[in-house]
This record gives sequence, structure tokens and C-alpha cells, in this order.
Amino acid sequence: MFFQDNLTEMEKFGPFIIAAIMIFGGIIILKIGLAITKAESKTNFKWVAISYLILYGVTLFVSTPMLLDMFLFEMECMGDDCYYETDGGLIGLSVIFSTFLVLNLINIIHKPGLARSFILTLLILGPIIGANVLIFSNIGNVM
Repeated sequence: MFFQDNLTEMEKFGPFIIAAIMIFGGIIILKIGLAITKAESKTNFKWVAISYLILYGVTLFVSTPMLLDMFLFEMECMGDDCYYETDGGLIGLSVIFSTFLVLNLINIIHKPGLARSFILTLLILGPIIGANVLIFSNIGNVM
């Protein structure tokens, strides 16, 4: 009985724990990527963590309309069998704009050059987008 009650709590908060692990993994990926691409400035772990959190915040800000649309749709369909259809243009615009901003921010903060910044952007956008989707798709389960 004790483990059964905790299982429901783990089902509620498990995605948020996984999202936090993805964010920390993204910081480590950025640190390794900066070492591989031989970035010129601010490559110690403190600056890498701060810049990753800035990049995460910018990406979250850009994708907020899409994520809030997904969250509000999920709140409407609490018990029914509803299928969320995403707007392909909105997703494409969000990904392109986020990629552009993250690319330029990495180039400004760490100075690896544009080609290397693009490689770093491709490495870290996976954990950022994954954490955002996990957080916003499971926010309704906690409430």
C-alpha cells in the first residue's frame, strides 16, 4: 500500500524530474561541445551553466505561444479522448526563430565562430525542446 500511493505521486512528478535531468544534461553537453569546438571565452562551468539557462529562457519565451496552446487544449480535454493537432507553421517558425537566437547568443557569449555555434546549437536544442514539451504537457496532471 505504501508504494502504491507513492507510485501515483511519481507518475505526477516524474516528467518534471526527467525535464530537470534533461536541463542538467544539456549543460554538460554544452560544456563538452565548447571544449570540442575550442571556444575562446567563458568556458568554465559557471559561465556555461549561466549561458545555458539564458538560452533555455530565450527558447522558452519564443515557444511560449505554442506551448500554452498545447497546455490549454489539454486542460479542455481532461477526460475525453481528444487529439491535439499542432500547427505546422507555428512549430516551424518557433524552431527557426529559436535556432537563430540561440546560434547568435552562443556566438556572442562564447565566441566559437558561426559554424561551430551552429553545431553547438544543434547539440543543445534537443534537451531544451524535450524539457519544454515534458513540462508543458504534464502541467495539467499536477493540478
